[in-house]
Amino acid sequence: MTGGADGMNRTTKGALAAGVAAVLLTGGAGTLAYWSDTETVAGTPITSGELKLGTPACGAGWRLDGNVVFTNQLIVPGDVLSKVCTIDLIATGEHLGADLGVSTAAFAATNALTGQLVPAATFTVAGANRTHITEVDDTGTAEITATLTVTFDGPAATNASQALTATLNSVAVTATQTHDA
Repeated sequence: MTGGADGMNRTTKGALAAGVAAVLLTGGAGTLAYWSDTETVAGTPITSGELKLGTPACGAGWRLDGNVVFTNQLIVPGDVLSKVCTIDLIATGEHLGADLGVSTAAFAATNALTGQLVPAATFTVAGANRTHITEVDDTGTAEITATLTVTFDGPAATNASQALTATLNSVAVTATQTHDA
């Protein structure tokens, strides 16, 4: 019978040890103490910069192949319509950069011709050809000269684009912010 008492004794000892461990882990009725502290760091005003394009000021009408005023002549693959515009650029902020570009052209309706009219642009900022502005250009308001083009893509032209009409509603100029270190 000593084995039974020893087994019970071991069980009692185990339960007692588990109870003591639980009391120690939970703070032991106020016997476990720890220290902590919190300090507050003062904040500061935060103001964001700005990247914004003004309303384009463009010369009258589009030109065909750079010199002829376009008045709805019949175009063929390889022809380029162009228009020169000035656009105010507001660019303020630390590490501000921006890529200049154009989005797709908007047409009144789409057809096989509109899919082959490709918009593009070249940009002049402070007298230099640029497609990217940097913090150096962060002068408040600068002027961009954008030469917009819409090219009838010769290599992609198909017979399906013949004898069609397309109405060009707009070409959107974009300035997309980048973070320049």
